[in-house]
Amino acid sequence: MYRPLFARSRLSVALGSALVLVAAAPAMAQQAATQEEKAEPASGTKTPVQLDRITVTGSRIYRAGFDTLEPAAVVSRESIENYGDTNLIDAVTRIPGVSAGVSSRGDQAGFGAGVNFASKFGLGSNRLLTLVNGRRFVTSTPPTIFGAGGGSGIQVDMNAIPSVMVQRIESLSVGGAPTYGSDAISGVNNIILRDKFDGAEVELGYGRTSKNDNERYSWSAIFGTDFADGRGHIVVAAELDNADGVNALQRDFYRQGYSLQANPTVANATSQPLRRPTNDGRIDGSIPFNTGPRDGIPDQVWIRNRRIASMTFGGLVMPATGSYTRNGLGDILGFGPNKDKLWQFNNEGKLVEFNPGTSYAGGNASGGDGLNLFETVPLIADLERRSVFSTGSFDFTDNVRGFFELSRYEATARETLDQNVYNAVSFGNARLDGGGTASGALTFSASNPFLSAETRKILADNGITSFRLSRSSRDLSMNNASTETRLTRAVLGLSGAFEVGKRNFNWEASVTHGRGDFDYLGTGLIQQNFINAINVTTDASGRIICDATSPGTTADANCRPLNLFGENQASREALDYVSTRTVAKAQTRQTVINASVSGGLFDLPGGELSAAAGFEHRREEGSFTPSEYQRLGQGRSVPTQAAEGKYHTNEVFAEVLAPLFNPDWDLPGLHRLDLTAKFRRVDNSVAGAFNAFTYGIQYEPIAGLQLRGNKTQSLRAPSIAELYTTQQPAYYNIPEVCSLDNISGGSNPAVRRRNCQAFFAAYPGADPNTFRQQPTNTLGSTNGSTRLQNETAKSWTAGIVFAPEWIPGLRVAADWYDIKINNVITSLSANDIITGCFDNADFNAANVPNANRFCGLVTRDPNTGVATSIKTEYGNGPVLMFRGWTAEVGYRWDLSRFGVLDLDFYGYMPKNRGQAANRDVPFVEQAGSFNEPKRQFRWTAQHRIGNWNYGVASNYTSRAQYTMTDTPESRQYFYRDSWTTWDANVTYRITDAARVTLSVINVGDDIGPFPYVLDSLGRRYMASLRYNFK
Repeated sequence: MYRPLFARSRLSVALGSALVLVAAAPAMAQQAATQEEKAEPASGTKTPVQLDRITVTGSRIYRAGFDTLEPAAVVSRESIENYGDTNLIDAVTRIPGVSAGVSSRGDQAGFGAGVNFASKFGLGSNRLLTLVNGRRFVTSTPPTIFGAGGGSGIQVDMNAIPSVMVQRIESLSVGGAPTYGSDAISGVNNIILRDKFDGAEVELGYGRTSKNDNERYSWSAIFGTDFADGRGHIVVAAELDNADGVNALQRDFYRQGYSLQANPTVANATSQPLRRPTNDGRIDGSIPFNTGPRDGIPDQVWIRNRRIASMTFGGLVMPATGSYTRNGLGDILGFGPNKDKLWQFNNEGKLVEFNPGTSYAGGNASGGDGLNLFETVPLIADLERRSVFSTGSFDFTDNVRGFFELSRYEATARETLDQNVYNAVSFGNARLDGGGTASGALTFSASNPFLSAETRKILADNGITSFRLSRSSRDLSMNNASTETRLTRAVLGLSGAFEVGKRNFNWEASVTHGRGDFDYLGTGLIQQNFINAINVTTDASGRIICDATSPGTTADANCRPLNLFGENQASREALDYVSTRTVAKAQTRQTVINASVSGGLFDLPGGELSAAAGFEHRREEGSFTPSEYQRLGQGRSVPTQAAEGKYHTNEVFAEVLAPLFNPDWDLPGLHRLDLTAKFRRVDNSVAGAFNAFTYGIQYEPIAGLQLRGNKTQSLRAPSIAELYTTQQPAYYNIPEVCSLDNISGGSNPAVRRRNCQAFFAAYPGADPNTFRQQPTNTLGSTNGSTRLQNETAKSWTAGIVFAPEWIPGLRVAADWYDIKINNVITSLSANDIITGCFDNADFNAANVPNANRFCGLVTRDPNTGVATSIKTEYGNGPVLMFRGWTAEVGYRWDLSRFGVLDLDFYGYMPKNRGQAANRDVPFVEQAGSFNEPKRQFRWTAQHRIGNWNYGVASNYTSRAQYTMTDTPESRQYFYRDSWTTWDANVTYRITDAARVTLSVINVGDDIGPFPYVLDSLGRRYMASLRYNFK
């Protein structure tokens, strides 16, 4: 157990005493910093109170808020412009430790295309709160597991805020919950707007990759002006941004078809006498065949040109009965004496010989004519964004100001490829009457009317009277899935100032309302119509028609016969009959009423004791309405039910800042000492009450050297989707830990091996040497739960800041973080369930399908033992933990006539990050793994001289290993080498009003250490022209 830094220390007593001094805390932190401030009024005039306050400070990009209690980093306006960022996620994820929890990468199984959420410290985007000008923004997470982020939070889509409107992004680590409430466990991203901009500015941008794809066109404009003799100010901005999607086969790595597959055993390889490691498609022929566990030979090897030999796009013809593989190597079962004769239907509907390639377990192969899965994989969706944003203020009197924010965001995200419709043997067997496994291979008679005379002759010559057709039907999916997003938000408020005695106080009251409307469009296969259309016969004239007399069919005059024998052989009429356009809808609503007051209470030896207090009421609502197709279960999954829910919170908050020593006293070792205490009481109508707090210290023994630390208790409330989701289908990639390459892994290898032995005994059809997971996603289901409780987190940070006056421009900071989250809200992943089943000492070997509660969540093929379905629901698990360092160095070097040079470094160094989704699931360390490399650094240099502004940045990720639980024997390339990329930018000021900028991301076009892809886009360029009408 880790002892908190301040546990039982004198500091705890001192800070606890400071808490007693006040009964409430920070409204001031809810306000955003002003930018582009206008000149001060002439001396003697009474200045209207400035209500915008800096709460997270910083100078330039990746610079810490050196005078803040909590560590912070800042992305400046200059950095956004230098790199041509039209999407804020690109700017904020350049901070090491910040990642895109959900990005615009294609999501074939959900409605999340084109959405960008930020995550920090690997703790999830739902635990990083995103604000705009210190206020909440309506979420883009619909209340459904299909939505972006799986519905598990109220994350803000960073696409929705136009970059032209942003002055900077302040990224605060930990400590945000007492100030802002729920969701600020790992920190807060506060997007500060250019609400004091004066003049007019237009920018045109164009970008693309070095592969001449992912083209991006952008246009933005911003206008700001005073009115009413300077008492009011208004800013209006608009932005358009269109980016083309990218598919996997547009990248050479994916065209090569690299894939990790089980290394065949020596015993299995004997069934192919001519097979050698040098000729079976593996990229390293020096790796021999596997001989068993702990032999030093990789259990999995990387191969080229991976194919799924058990299916094709046009249909693979296979024997009507039996397993789909014929030996331990995974050779596909065929016809003839040796069971090796195979045919497929090509894209002309002709039956031609099929080359299965060099076989690997689970129906996989290197080379051959099987399905190339990369042909169905999108990397990035098409995304069109349109936004308008406006802010304004008006001083009614010298001490009362009105303000507003209005915004509208619309987006269209289109998947470039859709999920295929499967009828393949790896899913099982389906029947023409609709029985069996719906996505399994269908068995047809050799006399089917759609078969040509030539095809029938080939079948007859080989004694084939019926056959299974194993097909991945991309011609039944229309490549038109898209998401339409509309977000509207309004903020109205009043702020002012008053005096009590000689003390000045500020107050603010505001109302924020936002709404999100989402349309999810796609195409669905109507299963009953599909059954009607594949059962065919001929009428008296020989015309092929639907056979309404066949079992399982329904009489339907609209039925059109469907030809599955060959890709694109189906008629347009048949495709229209078996498919339907679907439109699912979701809505989110957010209303926040906030009132606060802040000011000085009395004088302390070091200065005025400042305090703030306030009240907030927040209401969150959401609904998901499935399409009629989904609601009625017309496809192949369980019916999808509508979901709707709401909750509200009443929250009181308070903060106190107590300066105990005055720097002017020049006391040795006591230059400055500030104590901070924050408190927030959150009363959630569903999840109950919670107390969030922070207390901390900022201590300067000498000028320029600061020690800081804080202890925080924070929370995340369950989202509407987690609370109210009714049974909804979901696709899972279900791992099989009893496969040869995984059986010796896990947190307790001995327990896993013992339980797997019992599993193989229970499923005699499962061969321990070839047993593998399904090669494609598997359908399952999940549910929400109103029994969920708040996630609770206890965190502490400790750091040092060095900014000596005798080295002007130098800033150095280092901070330690310790975050432990209990009661984690989670929907058990497929990996959680499988490991919970087999890595569990509680395992009933006499009843393997229900050996424990995790095993019972999995449905398996009774013959092969392969998982065919999985089900789960949201629940509270025990722990998620992060411990680690960040370090920052910044130096601004004034070179006089040679300009100004900014040198910056930011380092992120996780020590531990682990999770356990349930008390029965072992804790898994991830720091040092692919998911969390132990060192991530960014160095930047930016030089400004005359009309030129140019810079370079280096991004470093340290060496990592696949997991912290498996052994190097589990796979080839178990370790991933370190990775460094370079970015560059240059700006030239053509005139005082016009500037042109060129930026290059990943100058070296380095996609990652082979054979891993860390940046699939590679080198990309962005050019922009900016004109200022001031």
